[in-house]
Amino acid sequence: MKRLFIIIGCLFVQQLYGQIKNSGEFIAVIGEASGNFIPDMVTFHFSINVIEKKQDESVRKLNEQANLFIDKVVNFGINPKEIKLSSYNLQEALDYSSDKAKSVGYEASESLELEIKYSEKSFNQFIDSISGTKFPNLSFNYMLTFSDSLRDQIVRDLIKKASYNAMDIAKTLADSRDVVLGDVYSIEYTKNIASLYGVEYIPPPPAVSEISYQKRDSPQINSDRISLKGVEQTQQVRIVFRIINDR
Repeated sequence: MKRLFIIIGCLFVQQLYGQIKNSGEFIAVIGEASGNFIPDMVTFHFSINVIEKKQDESVRKLNEQANLFIDKVVNFGINPKEIKLSSYNLQEALDYSSDKAKSVGYEASESLELEIKYSEKSFNQFIDSISGTKFPNLSFNYMLTFSDSLRDQIVRDLIKKASYNAMDIAKTLADSRDVVLGDVYSIEYTKNIASLYGVEYIPPPPAVSEISYQKRDSPQINSDRISLKGVEQTQQVRIVFRIINDR
Protein backbone atom coordinates (compact mmCIF):
# COMPACT_ATOMS: atom_id res chain seq x y z
CA MET A 1 0.00 0.00 0.00
CA LYS A 2 2.84 2.41 0.85
CA ARG A 3 4.48 1.60 -2.49
CA LEU A 4 1.18 2.42 -4.25
CA PHE A 5 1.00 5.80 -2.47
CA ILE A 6 4.60 6.53 -3.43
CA ILE A 7 3.93 5.77 -7.12
CA ILE A 8 0.78 7.91 -7.14
CA GLY A 9 2.68 10.70 -5.40
CA CYS A 10 5.49 10.57 -7.96
CA LEU A 11 3.02 10.74 -10.82
CA PHE A 12 1.27 13.70 -9.18
CA VAL A 13 4.57 15.56 -8.79
CA GLN A 14 5.49 14.84 -12.41
CA GLN A 15 2.12 16.17 -13.55
CA LEU A 16 2.57 19.36 -11.53
CA TYR A 17 6.11 19.77 -12.82
CA GLY A 18 4.91 19.30 -16.36
CA GLN A 19 2.25 21.96 -15.94
CA ILE A 20 4.84 24.42 -14.63
CA LYS A 21 7.54 23.56 -17.17
CA ASN A 22 5.19 23.43 -20.16
CA SER A 23 1.98 25.25 -19.47
CA GLY A 24 0.08 23.80 -22.43
CA GLU A 25 -0.38 27.24 -23.98
CA PHE A 26 0.33 27.65 -27.67
CA ILE A 27 1.56 29.95 -30.38
CA ALA A 28 -0.21 29.41 -33.71
CA VAL A 29 1.38 30.97 -36.78
CA ILE A 30 0.87 30.86 -40.52
CA GLY A 31 3.99 30.79 -42.63
CA GLU A 32 3.95 31.88 -46.24
CA ALA A 33 6.26 31.60 -49.21
CA SER A 34 5.82 32.84 -52.75
CA GLY A 35 7.82 33.23 -55.93
CA ASN A 36 7.65 33.82 -59.66
CA PHE A 37 8.01 30.78 -61.88
CA ILE A 38 8.16 30.34 -65.63
CA PRO A 39 5.62 27.84 -67.03
CA ASP A 40 7.18 24.94 -68.91
CA MET A 41 4.30 24.05 -71.26
CA VAL A 42 2.39 25.92 -73.95
CA THR A 43 -0.88 24.75 -75.51
CA PHE A 44 -1.98 26.05 -78.89
CA HIS A 45 -5.57 25.94 -80.16
CA PHE A 46 -5.84 26.30 -83.93
CA SER A 47 -9.04 26.79 -85.88
CA ILE A 48 -9.54 26.64 -89.66
CA ASN A 49 -12.86 27.86 -91.08
CA VAL A 50 -13.74 27.78 -94.77
CA ILE A 51 -16.96 29.07 -96.39
CA GLU A 52 -17.79 28.20 -99.99
CA LYS A 53 -20.92 28.14 -102.11
CA LYS A 54 -20.78 24.38 -102.58
CA GLN A 55 -20.46 21.83 -99.81
CA ASP A 56 -17.81 19.68 -101.47
CA GLU A 57 -15.72 22.75 -102.28
CA SER A 58 -15.70 23.91 -98.64
CA VAL A 59 -14.59 20.43 -97.52
CA ARG A 60 -11.88 20.27 -100.20
CA LYS A 61 -10.43 23.67 -99.27
CA LEU A 62 -10.56 22.85 -95.56
CA ASN A 63 -8.61 19.63 -96.05
CA GLU A 64 -6.14 21.39 -98.32
CA GLN A 65 -5.41 24.16 -95.78
CA ALA A 66 -5.31 21.73 -92.87
CA ASN A 67 -2.70 19.60 -94.65
CA LEU A 68 -0.60 22.65 -95.51
CA PHE A 69 -0.76 23.80 -91.91
CA ILE A 70 0.23 20.39 -90.51
CA ASP A 71 3.14 20.21 -92.96
CA LYS A 72 4.30 23.60 -91.70
CA VAL A 73 4.19 22.44 -88.08
CA VAL A 74 6.01 19.19 -88.91
CA ASN A 75 8.72 21.11 -90.79
CA PHE A 76 9.36 22.99 -87.56
CA GLY A 77 10.39 19.68 -86.01
CA ILE A 78 7.20 18.73 -84.19
CA ASN A 79 5.95 15.15 -84.26
CA PRO A 80 2.63 15.07 -86.18
CA LYS A 81 1.26 12.71 -83.50
CA GLU A 82 1.35 15.67 -81.09
CA ILE A 83 -1.31 17.45 -83.16
CA LYS A 84 -4.75 16.46 -81.88
CA LEU A 85 -8.05 16.96 -83.72
CA SER A 86 -10.46 18.43 -81.18
CA SER A 87 -13.47 19.10 -83.44
CA TYR A 88 -14.70 18.90 -87.03
CA ASN A 89 -17.89 20.53 -88.28
CA LEU A 90 -19.78 21.00 -91.55
CA GLN A 91 -22.88 23.16 -91.62
CA GLU A 92 -24.85 25.64 -93.66
CA ALA A 93 -23.34 29.14 -93.53
CA LEU A 94 -25.89 31.82 -92.68
CA ASP A 95 -25.68 35.60 -92.97
CA TYR A 96 -27.49 37.40 -90.14
CA SER A 97 -26.75 40.95 -91.31
CA SER A 98 -30.37 41.50 -92.36
CA ASP A 99 -33.65 40.86 -90.58
CA LYS A 100 -33.89 37.39 -92.06
CA ALA A 101 -31.04 34.88 -92.05
CA LYS A 102 -29.72 34.22 -95.54
CA SER A 103 -27.83 31.15 -96.69
CA VAL A 104 -24.44 32.00 -98.20
CA GLY A 105 -23.11 28.50 -98.72
CA TYR A 106 -21.44 25.91 -96.49
CA GLU A 107 -18.96 26.30 -93.66
CA ALA A 108 -16.40 23.58 -92.97
CA SER A 109 -14.34 23.98 -89.81
CA GLU A 110 -11.66 22.07 -87.98
CA SER A 111 -10.03 22.65 -84.58
CA LEU A 112 -6.58 21.34 -83.69
CA GLU A 113 -4.69 21.29 -80.39
CA LEU A 114 -0.95 21.15 -79.84
CA GLU A 115 0.91 21.03 -76.52
CA ILE A 116 4.68 21.45 -76.51
CA LYS A 117 7.47 22.28 -74.09
CA TYR A 118 7.95 26.00 -73.55
CA SER A 119 11.11 27.98 -73.95
CA GLU A 120 11.15 31.63 -74.92
CA LYS A 121 13.37 31.10 -77.96
CA SER A 122 11.55 28.11 -79.49
CA PHE A 123 8.16 29.63 -78.64
CA ASN A 124 8.85 32.85 -80.54
CA GLN A 125 10.41 30.95 -83.43
CA PHE A 126 7.30 28.79 -83.71
CA ILE A 127 5.00 31.84 -83.58
CA ASP A 128 7.07 33.51 -86.31
CA SER A 129 6.99 30.37 -88.44
CA ILE A 130 3.22 30.00 -88.31
CA SER A 131 2.48 33.71 -88.62
CA GLY A 132 4.94 34.20 -91.46
CA THR A 133 2.92 31.86 -93.68
CA LYS A 134 -0.35 33.12 -95.06
CA PHE A 135 -3.20 30.91 -93.88
CA PRO A 136 -6.22 33.10 -94.71
CA ASN A 137 -8.70 30.99 -92.75
CA LEU A 138 -6.52 30.17 -89.74
CA SER A 139 -6.89 31.62 -86.28
CA PHE A 140 -5.21 30.49 -83.09
CA ASN A 141 -4.65 31.24 -79.44
CA TYR A 142 -2.23 29.84 -76.91
CA MET A 143 -1.95 29.37 -73.17
CA LEU A 144 1.14 28.90 -71.03
CA THR A 145 0.76 26.48 -68.12
CA PHE A 146 2.75 24.35 -65.68
CA SER A 147 3.26 20.64 -66.18
CA ASP A 148 2.19 18.41 -63.28
CA SER A 149 5.80 17.58 -62.41
CA LEU A 150 6.91 21.23 -62.30
CA ARG A 151 3.83 22.29 -60.36
CA ASP A 152 4.43 19.57 -57.76
CA GLN A 153 8.07 20.61 -57.40
CA ILE A 154 7.09 24.26 -56.93
CA VAL A 155 4.53 23.33 -54.28
CA ARG A 156 7.05 21.21 -52.36
CA ASP A 157 9.69 23.94 -52.41
CA LEU A 158 7.24 26.64 -51.31
CA ILE A 159 5.80 24.49 -48.50
CA LYS A 160 9.31 23.96 -47.15
CA LYS A 161 10.06 27.69 -47.26
CA ALA A 162 6.68 28.48 -45.69
CA SER A 163 7.51 26.13 -42.80
CA TYR A 164 10.78 27.99 -42.15
CA ASN A 165 8.88 31.27 -42.31
CA ALA A 166 6.40 29.99 -39.71
CA MET A 167 9.29 29.01 -37.42
CA ASP A 168 10.84 32.48 -37.71
CA ILE A 169 7.53 34.15 -36.89
CA ALA A 170 6.96 31.88 -33.90
CA LYS A 171 10.45 32.63 -32.52
CA THR A 172 9.85 36.36 -32.88
CA LEU A 173 6.54 36.10 -31.04
CA ALA A 174 8.07 34.00 -28.25
CA ASP A 175 10.93 36.47 -27.76
CA SER A 176 8.52 39.40 -27.66
CA ARG A 177 6.54 37.74 -24.84
CA ASP A 178 9.62 36.50 -22.98
CA VAL A 179 8.69 32.82 -23.29
CA VAL A 180 10.52 29.80 -24.67
CA LEU A 181 9.29 28.16 -27.85
CA GLY A 182 8.50 24.50 -27.23
CA ASP A 183 7.91 21.58 -29.55
CA VAL A 184 5.53 21.44 -32.50
CA TYR A 185 1.95 20.59 -31.53
CA SER A 186 0.42 20.43 -35.02
CA ILE A 187 1.13 21.26 -38.66
CA GLU A 188 -1.62 22.01 -41.15
CA TYR A 189 -1.54 22.42 -44.90
CA THR A 190 -4.31 22.76 -47.44
CA LYS A 191 -4.59 23.91 -51.03
CA ASN A 192 -7.50 26.10 -49.91
CA ILE A 193 -5.57 28.74 -48.01
CA ALA A 194 -8.66 30.36 -46.48
CA SER A 195 -9.33 27.26 -44.37
CA LEU A 196 -6.11 27.87 -42.42
CA TYR A 197 -7.75 30.97 -40.96
CA GLY A 198 -10.86 29.15 -39.83
CA VAL A 199 -13.01 30.73 -42.53
CA GLU A 200 -16.18 28.76 -43.17
CA TYR A 201 -16.43 29.74 -46.81
CA ILE A 202 -13.53 28.47 -48.85
CA PRO A 203 -13.27 30.39 -52.12
CA PRO A 204 -12.34 28.50 -55.27
CA PRO A 205 -8.66 28.56 -56.21
CA PRO A 206 -7.63 31.38 -58.54
CA ALA A 207 -7.74 30.74 -62.25
CA VAL A 208 -4.60 29.40 -63.83
CA SER A 209 -2.42 32.32 -64.81
CA GLU A 210 -1.85 32.45 -68.51
CA ILE A 211 -0.62 34.56 -71.35
CA SER A 212 -2.76 34.21 -74.42
CA TYR A 213 -2.90 35.72 -77.87
CA GLN A 214 -5.29 35.42 -80.77
CA LYS A 215 -4.21 35.76 -84.36
CA ARG A 216 -6.17 35.83 -87.60
CA ASP A 217 -4.43 36.45 -90.92
CA SER A 218 -1.84 38.80 -89.41
CA PRO A 219 1.66 38.09 -90.72
CA GLN A 220 3.06 41.06 -88.79
CA ILE A 221 2.84 39.21 -85.49
CA ASN A 222 6.52 38.23 -85.79
CA SER A 223 7.40 41.77 -84.67
CA ASP A 224 5.89 41.02 -81.26
CA ARG A 225 8.39 39.24 -79.03
CA ILE A 226 6.79 37.39 -76.14
CA SER A 227 8.87 37.41 -72.96
CA LEU A 228 7.36 35.92 -69.83
CA LYS A 229 8.64 37.26 -66.49
CA GLY A 230 6.94 34.59 -64.44
CA VAL A 231 3.72 33.57 -62.74
CA GLU A 232 3.44 34.14 -59.00
CA GLN A 233 2.68 31.08 -56.87
CA THR A 234 2.02 31.09 -53.10
CA GLN A 235 1.78 28.40 -50.43
CA GLN A 236 0.94 28.63 -46.73
CA VAL A 237 1.22 26.33 -43.73
CA ARG A 238 -0.16 26.68 -40.20
CA ILE A 239 2.04 25.43 -37.36
CA VAL A 240 1.07 25.37 -33.68
CA PHE A 241 3.94 25.40 -31.15
CA ARG A 242 3.79 24.77 -27.44
CA ILE A 243 5.28 27.52 -25.27
CA ILE A 244 7.24 27.26 -22.07
CA ASN A 245 6.71 30.09 -19.60
CA ASP A 246 10.10 29.99 -17.87
CA ARG A 247 13.45 30.65 -19.57
